[in-house]
Amino acid sequence: MRQRKSTFRRGMAAVEFALLFPAAVVLALGLIETGSMLHSWLAVNKAAQVGARFAATGQGVEQGDRLERIRETALRATSGIPRETVTVSVRSWPDLDANGDGVDSDPGAPCDLVEVAVACDHAPSIPVISAFLPESIRISGRERKRNEPWKPCRSPGNR
Repeated sequence: MRQRKSTFRRGMAAVEFALLFPAAVVLALGLIETGSMLHSWLAVNKAAQVGARFAATGQGVEQGDRLERIRETALRATSGIPRETVTVSVRSWPDLDANGDGVDSDPGAPCDLVEVAVACDHAPSIPVISAFLPESIRISGRERKRNEPWKPCRSPGNR
């Protein structure tokens, strides 16, 4: 009788393991995929911050390549994300209110408000999890800064 109880308990443990193991694996893989998306989100937000900080300095005004420098600086900050999935956009407003859509592809003049937006298309990499998610998840971040006065700012009446 004692031998039968021991065998029954071992069999029950095997059945419980067989039922719970797949759920535990899917949960662990889901956590890994969530961590990958979190990494992309953090990298994109940091890239927007770095790009906006660089944009506010006015570097590249004299050379005429300020916009390209801003985009390249933001792209370099997207560590671990494939460059072909990353887009960087820059726009500005002549005042700090940011009314309206702003001027696209323009880093603005001294004392203007500049925004750098970085986005990437994150493709889930774990096959079991990607079956439950879309093919691509758009992750984006943006940062706004006031441009430094590298030359005299426009007066409110001249805007």
